[in-house]
Amino acid sequence: MSWELLGTDRIIKITELSDFVNTEMIIPKELIGFFGSAGERLAIIYQNREYPSYLETEGGHAKLKWSKVLIRKLGEAFPDYESWFGGNPEAAKTPQLEIIKANDLFSLRLITENEAGNSAAEKKGDPVITAIPPAAGLQELLVKWIAGYPNYYPRDFRFSFKDVINEEIPKVIESFEAIRTGHYKVQGFAGDTQWAEIPWVKVLDKESQSINNEDLYLAYILAMDSRKLYLAIVYGEEGVGVRSLSEKAATYRKKITTGNYQTNHQEVLLANASLVSGIVCYREYTETEMPADTVLAAEFEDFRKMYKLCLMTDQMADEAAVSGEPIAAAIKELDVRVENEAHEEIPESPEILIQELVAENPEPQSEPVPSETVVVVFDNAVEEKLSDESLIDEIVLEENPSEEIQISHMEDDAEQQAILAPESVAAAVTMGAGDDEKNHNPSESQFNQPASADLKRQQLGVEIQKPEDLKMSGDNQTSVIGTESEVDQDAVKVGSDQSNEEASGLLAQSFIRYPVKNDYLTPYLQLVQAKMGTKGYYYPAELIKAYYLSIKSKPFVMIKGRVGSGKTSFPRLFAEAIGASPENGRYKRLLVGKNWRDDTHLMGHLDSRGHFIPGPMMLMLKAAKEYPDKPHFLLLDEMDQSPAADYLRLLLEGINGSKEPFLNREDFGADITAFREYGSLNFPDNLYIIATINEGPDSFPVPARVIDSGNVITMPVVEIGVFPDYGSPAGDSDWENSAFKIRSQAKGLPEILERLMQLLSGVQQLLIEYGCPMGYRGKNEILAFGINSGAEGLFNEQEVIDLAILQRILPALGCDEKTDAEVFQALACFGLEEGLREKYLNQPVTRFISRYEALLKAAAIPCPRSGTALLKQLKSQYQK
Repeated sequence: MSWELLGTDRIIKITELSDFVNTEMIIPKELIGFFGSAGERLAIIYQNREYPSYLETEGGHAKLKWSKVLIRKLGEAFPDYESWFGGNPEAAKTPQLEIIKANDLFSLRLITENEAGNSAAEKKGDPVITAIPPAAGLQELLVKWIAGYPNYYPRDFRFSFKDVINEEIPKVIESFEAIRTGHYKVQGFAGDTQWAEIPWVKVLDKESQSINNEDLYLAYILAMDSRKLYLAIVYGEEGVGVRSLSEKAATYRKKITTGNYQTNHQEVLLANASLVSGIVCYREYTETEMPADTVLAAEFEDFRKMYKLCLMTDQMADEAAVSGEPIAAAIKELDVRVENEAHEEIPESPEILIQELVAENPEPQSEPVPSETVVVVFDNAVEEKLSDESLIDEIVLEENPSEEIQISHMEDDAEQQAILAPESVAAAVTMGAGDDEKNHNPSESQFNQPASADLKRQQLGVEIQKPEDLKMSGDNQTSVIGTESEVDQDAVKVGSDQSNEEASGLLAQSFIRYPVKNDYLTPYLQLVQAKMGTKGYYYPAELIKAYYLSIKSKPFVMIKGRVGSGKTSFPRLFAEAIGASPENGRYKRLLVGKNWRDDTHLMGHLDSRGHFIPGPMMLMLKAAKEYPDKPHFLLLDEMDQSPAADYLRLLLEGINGSKEPFLNREDFGADITAFREYGSLNFPDNLYIIATINEGPDSFPVPARVIDSGNVITMPVVEIGVFPDYGSPAGDSDWENSAFKIRSQAKGLPEILERLMQLLSGVQQLLIEYGCPMGYRGKNEILAFGINSGAEGLFNEQEVIDLAILQRILPALGCDEKTDAEVFQALACFGLEEGLREKYLNQPVTRFISRYEALLKAAAIPCPRSGTALLKQLKSQYQK
């Protein structure tokens, strides 16, 4: 018999060939109890690493199923298993599997012939696992939670890391003196069938279930960026709006003494606006600044007392409502009741903690004020005419704006506010950088009477004029704009001797204006651009930077574009410029065939004789493995010629982080040679997948799961003109793979990340309002894009968010036909001052489109790249 039970906690199994190639083994009925009950998850520890395993019943047999990675590890420990079992193996020298049980852990060891001499000594000595180590302290567990959760989030939910949240931290909290009374319920939540976007450990007063239906609770909550952990009192009644939750939290806040704990919930980074709004007070922890266990316990007790007081306030209010007693009297009685227990003043935090809080929340630094502004004039009459004639179908949109914009809004007079139409706009650029410009008297710039007629004759877009060219006759002038600067306050005066009816039809507003283009390239990217240019292709700097950063943030990039736009040539030329070519095997183009229905076209298949024929993916994986220090590129040309979800299933798993081998032993049939050559291949960190999308009439739609796995870049329109001079193409063109890895030590990264998180949190809150929030994957990859950009100075943080909306968020929303136009309008207005944003969003869609397009032309939109695409999307939806 191959199995032998040695005591209650140790089993020896003589191995067979199947133990090194199959991911399951049959367990004798008499040994099932050693492992537990069918359906249970087992924690198998091999070489100090846990591998998820399961005990299942199939066909009347109990089977132990475990990871393919574990099978591979066993094969590496005994590489001659095929030849050994293919001959006449000696039973005494055949490797053995030793399994030692200690509580819920199973330690696995492979005993080979070389170790047989030491087996007796090992049996007499200490076992591999003698006992479970003592329970970790709260500090260690909270640090483990912060540091480990983002690593486990995209991986198999079956990993036992979730036990830290679901079991270990709750057990420590349950050991606190106040919790041991049995009055509290402690519960951890890492997810149901997949990792939770917001994991938490909640403490709930059992009596509160009959008071306020569990709406108020105390909890540890992981921040959106996975870098912070909050201990907070939260009011979270379901079905209540954000404003009501915030008001209720403020009411609780008035009833307690919060000491030095934080109460500004707007600074909390959570992917749930309702949850943030309901925070009464909180304490913030980080991995590097985590207090000792005694301090954590003391702070938890502070929060428990505040939580208890909030509950007692609710209870007294309920009793007062039933008895008719005035609420003021009830509160006074409550104060007397809890004077010696729950209403103790929260002690001042130690000085060191105060300093930590100040360091974590520095005063925001003012950004430099841009020196260029643009004045926009609106004509009510023209706008109303456009709205009546529904000229929306005649609008033609340029797909490639040439300038980047930051915005500063001036409130317009409510009675004179007009809806902006492209034909009703004139713009003036005012330079305000130097003293000479500041001393300029803008009142000399006036509008003359024919201005309205000139506006009507303008073509689509914005005409940029000098301030002195914008004139209006008349002595009586009325200011209708204002800015924070003295220059802008008097930048434009509107008035005339015309009738009041005509005068009231004009309105001027001033906005900060920035260049749209960001043509800066680092020297190594300039060399790439120059090498591409020597072959007759002239790609703009922003395209090269966006593509480069997209590869660095995720090894999967999709490129969309019209036929002939260069979407197939661009990735090839980029790869060749850095030393990867078809000739050296580091670049390969694969044309996706019609109606590929499975992944055998990529991975390989068995021929009629049972031989495994490797697919192009297997060959590229092998090449990447042989040269791990060099980047390799696989281009899936015309990806949408077949249903991508069918033939990309396995590849997407690797792209999204799985390190499992792509193929099982069964995929190779009897071809053991092919299995040894390709069976262990998984997705390496030096392989980058590029896919082109045609979106032609015969194309299949690319599913959301594929779109969500990488950035989507749209090729710009080919510009025809004089060939630009990109410099000399001479220089090193053989990049190492390390060039595509994050520069985690770059100067200023913490500040860059903080600014990115603030902007990204704003986008997330907007998406949450419309029920389409980002997940962890998208958030993390946008941050990776931004960190790499900041480390190399390629885009600023506002531009990164602009590109994130364009390349990640908008493509994902486009996969859902139910996405409402209001979402696109809200995204288009992201970054606008709140008052201006609300006014635009409350306009009818036709007026919104005409006004928004004019502001794009005037360079007065904070995110012009995504704004252009969003405007095109809105027009398309309107026309449908």
